[in-house]
Parts: sequence; structure tokens; C-alpha cells
Amino acid sequence: MALSQIQEFYKNQTVFITGSTGLLGKLVLRKLLTTCEPKKIYLLIRQHKEKSAEERLEILLERADLRRDKSEFKGKIFVIEGDCSVPGLGISHDDRETLVNETTCIIHIAAIVKFSEHLRLAAYVNVRAVQDLLHLAKQVRDLKAMVHVSTAYSNCNQKDLIKEQFYEPGMTATKLLKMLESTDDETITNTTPELLGSWPNTYTFTKAVAENVIKTEAQDLPVCIVRPAILMGAFQEPEPGWLDAIQGITGFLIGAFLGLIHCLLGDTKPINLIPSDYTANLTLAAACYATEKSSPLPIYNYTGSEKNQLTKAKFYEHGELTAKLYTSAHVVNVCFVIFTTNKYYLKFLRFWLHLVPAYIVDLVCLCLGKKRRFVKMYQKIHKICDELAYFSANSWKFETANCDKLWKSLKEKDRELFPFNMENLAWRSFLESCVIYSRIHLLKDPMHTVPQAQRKRKFIAFVYYCMAFALVSVLWHLF
Repeated sequence: MALSQIQEFYKNQTVFITGSTGLLGKLVLRKLLTTCEPKKIYLLIRQHKEKSAEERLEILLERADLRRDKSEFKGKIFVIEGDCSVPGLGISHDDRETLVNETTCIIHIAAIVKFSEHLRLAAYVNVRAVQDLLHLAKQVRDLKAMVHVSTAYSNCNQKDLIKEQFYEPGMTATKLLKMLESTDDETITNTTPELLGSWPNTYTFTKAVAENVIKTEAQDLPVCIVRPAILMGAFQEPEPGWLDAIQGITGFLIGAFLGLIHCLLGDTKPINLIPSDYTANLTLAAACYATEKSSPLPIYNYTGSEKNQLTKAKFYEHGELTAKLYTSAHVVNVCFVIFTTNKYYLKFLRFWLHLVPAYIVDLVCLCLGKKRRFVKMYQKIHKICDELAYFSANSWKFETANCDKLWKSLKEKDRELFPFNMENLAWRSFLESCVIYSRIHLLKDPMHTVPQAQRKRKFIAFVYYCMAFALVSVLWHLF
């Protein structure tokens, strides 16, 4: 059977991937192994939590849902032990020579995505590592393409349309790294808000600086930038709803699904959610079309389709219907969420809908001699929601001309093998598959518990509204 254009591009290529242990990295690796025929794949993996890089590779293969015979892949996958937080990516001299002599395609996905990360670590991983990787790329003897995965929110300080172009960062990488080298951690922490300027957190700020590194130092390389929006579970590969961990927006969805989250700062405007497997497909397709050195360098805002946008109100509506239909046995409260753009009203709702029930439950736990944990849990939830507040309370318009052009340039076979167009994506069924997969695989709650869980949900709702009515009655008579 004849290969498609993208398959032909990767045939017998040697691909170097950073960030392969993350959600997107797993799916890029999986797609390369199951759909393409690369010669070799080198993965930058660091030792972590007493697990060696080789041990983490074994875990990676399992979590990437590579169900075929693992030995079939082991002959193609090789570990490059390193660390993006270390100068030179922490790569040994011998491994560097191997990459220089053999690599033909680089896909850089590794990043610190934690919004509240200390500026020093965020800058080392998200900025300095990009510089180090470009220095390596310039030495590679036969580099055909390089993809830098950024984020659609790297320029979220732009209030109107975010175009597929470079924007000026808060400061240059040289100035930022020089400042970090000469400043202690405490001073950096205290001055970070001033340094960030109009950027909401260290993640988006350092991603903006990193894009400027690409602009200034990669003009002589076949490079492109992919800017994905908010990653959800997979649409179809390796299976509908697939996700490797509870994280990001899925964490909020599950929190609401279990009745833990009842209020959020946000409006009802569009939200830019994208399937993670579609993002992997776009990343691989972008590399295939980045083989020409061009100016300006191609940038792809992957944020969905204007013809098929999902609003935050619809996102919750679909999620709520699914939560009631496939109630989890782990449900702890009634399922509803109130969105508000008023910060003071949000504090009011948090107190009555989150903290008051949490203190009551913790008081009961104290009386029964059990561990009190609900108040502390909500304090953590509120902290995470506060970090997400900037994004949940704002909306952006994105230019997607390059993504549209890339899709139109694909032949029919590549469109079937590497789909990423979201114009006809069925949001209801997609979000339903994400909830069901998370229920079964992340919450470890099999579907046969649904009838029992629905009875539990109705009982909880009865108790909840009875307590609410009693509390309102008491307050009414008191005041």
C-alpha cells in the first residue's frame, strides 16, 4: 500500500523528541510508531523520583497505550538521558554526537506548564532549553525539520486578535537569563509580578520569551511553531476520551462531575478546547511542511474552528448532562456550577457552597474520630481555580489561517490518517467520551456502578437541599 505524504516524510527518519513523558509527547510518539515508519526515535528523558530514564521509558510505553508487541518498538526507541532544567539539556558528549550525526527531525514539546512555577525554573526549562536545543539543531548534519510547541496563550496579553505572528516579549532571553543568574530566589519571587508585566503567570511569560528566541536565533533553520490551546482527552486515538492523568481543564470537569466545584470565575463566551490526539496530528503534519527555510517562520494557532465554537456555558451544560447520566460512585455532592464575573460574588459563593459544607463535614469527621480533610481540599481547589481565573474570565480571538491552509494542503489519505480539522467535531459526544474515560480509567469507577451511583446522587441531593432549606430558615428567623 502506498504511503501518504506525511508517512513518506517520516519513513526512515531519525526523530528527536523532548517532552515525550507528557500528554502530547506520548501521543506524538504513539502516532509515529503506529502510523509511520521512522528509522529511530530518540527521547530526552530525565531521571525522576528514583526512577532511571530507562525505567521511565517502560512506564511511558505502557501509558502511551502501545498495545502491540513492545519488542517491535524497542528496536526503534532510544533514551537520551538529560534534563531541560540543566545547561546544555544535561546531555552527555557521546549522546550529543549521536544526535548531531543521526537526527533529521526535532520535535520540542518539553515545558514547565505549572502556572505558579518559580520564574527561575520556568525560564530555565521554557527559555534556556530552547536556546540549547537550537544550538544543537544548528550542528545537526541533516536536519530536515524542527517543531517548537508553544501555547496559544503565549501572547494572551493581546486584548483583541492573536495573529499567527511573532509578538514582542516582556524582555529578551539574554536579559532574563542574565538577571536570573545574578539574583537570589527570594528577590526573584518578590519582583516576579513586576517582571511579568501584562502576562498573568510565569508559564505564558516564559513561553513568549521562548518564541522570541525562535524568531531571533532560528532564521537559518527549517523551523515552525505550533501553538495549541487547551488540551482535552483524545477524540479517537488511542480511544475516545483517552487521557493519561487528571490535569488541567479535565481536573475541573471531574471536580464538577463529583460535585466538588460549584462556582467559578468566568463568562459564557467561547472556550478553546482541542483534542490531544488532533494536536499530535497537527504537530507531525507541521513538521512535514516545515522543511523549507522561510521568512517569516510559520506559526500555527491551533485553537479550533470558528464555525464550530464551544462556549463555556455549553461546555458546562454538556458536562452536567453527562455527569447525571453517568454518575460516579465517588460523587460527594450535587452537581451544579455557577459562573460569575464578579470576584466578590465568587467569594460569597465559595463561602456558602464550598467552605460551609466542608466545615460541617469536617466537624462530623472530628466527632467520628476520622481525618478532617475537606476544608484543606477546598483551599487547594480555590488556589488552582485562582490560577485559572485569568483564562476562565477572559476570551480571545485567534487567527488560524495557517492551520486552515495546512489542512487544505493535505491529501485525502493524510486527512484520514492525521485528522485535526475541528469544523465538524461533535462536542457533546466528545465531552461525553472524556467523562466516561476519566470515570473508568482515572477514577477507577467501572460503568456497572452507575445505577448505584445515581441512587446515591439522588439521596445526596435530598439531604443537600433539606440542609440548605433548614439553614435558610434559621438565618431568616435570626435576621
